[in-house]
Amino acid sequence: MDEETILKAIASGAKGYVDEAAPASEFVQAIRIVNQGSVWAPRRVLSMFIERVTSSPGRIFPAGRVTFTDREKEVLEMLVAGRSNKEIGAALGIEERTVKAHVAKLMRKVGVQNRIALSVHAITHSLVTAK
Repeated sequence: MDEETILKAIASGAKGYVDEAAPASEFVQAIRIVNQGSVWAPRRVLSMFIERVTSSPGRIFPAGRVTFTDREKEVLEMLVAGRSNKEIGAALGIEERTVKAHVAKLMRKVGVQNRIALSVHAITHSLVTAK
């Protein structure tokens, strides 16, 4: 699949991408991870997405600074670290569906359609601290 098609799929809400040449074990791993509420993409796809976002952030993300609650910041930090909704919920002592609600609200606030774009936005706009 060409780069543009992959990026359009992710921007439209795809939760992951697995290259057609990937081994079966990678497909299984990707399905499990996405099923747990996280996202899956090979490094090269993430690199393409990050490059696209950082080269023209105004096209993808709304202008202006968005404010987050303390809880949203906690959820965002863990999301960027690659944790699933279930893992975030367990760490914060909240239900998985509450985590999903926080993630959905975060995506609405920054104007993105999926967790990958939210993570990229958080990193490129210094919304999370490096650990």
